[in-house]
Order: sequence, then C-alpha cells, then structure tokens
Amino acid sequence: MKSGRVVLLIAIFFMAAVVVFSCYLRNAEAGRGGRAVGGPRGGAVGGPGVNVPAQTPRGNIAVGTRFNSLPVSAKARIVGGVTYYVDDDGVYYLPCEDDPTVYCVVESPE
Repeated sequence: MKSGRVVLLIAIFFMAAVVVFSCYLRNAEAGRGGRAVGGPRGGAVGGPGVNVPAQTPRGNIAVGTRFNSLPVSAKARIVGGVTYYVDDDGVYYLPCEDDPTVYCVVESPE
C-alpha cells in the first residue's frame, strides 16, 4: 500500500513540474519580440524579455493599452510642450501615470 502512495506522489510531482515548466516556456516565448498584452485597467504586463521592444499589432489599439516598452518604430514628437512617442502606425504613447516605466496608448494630441 505504501508503494502505491509513493508512486502516486511521484506522478503528481511530475505532472506539476510539467505544468509549471510549460507555463514558464510559454511566458518566455511571449516576451521574445512578441507584443506585450495589457488592458486599459492595468492588465497583465511583464514577464521575461521586458527589455525587448514590443511589436504592436497593425490597426487600432485601444486607448489605455499598456506596453512594457515602446515599439522599435516609435519616434519622439513634442506637441504642446509634451513629449509623445508615435509609431509608424500613428499610435501615440506616453509613460503611464501610475508606472513611468510602462507606456500607455493615448489619443492623438493633434
């Protein structure tokens, strides 16, 4: 009976290790050149590869979406004394008010 419990514990430990490792790999892949996913209410951002520039999807991005870093194409543009960052798709970014190391999508100031 004891050997059956040991085998069961080993099987549970192995399955838990596989789940944790697969989650780690999935998060590591998402941080490599993929886009950072976040929402207007401070959705999840972060994980491995936070220094990798975020690739924004083509098309509209909701105002308030948060990114760990600016897209590679983002250029500084001063409008009304405020430095905005705008990418090739015309999406404007500012450092988020609650965390200046994260960039928030804002409405076009023009």
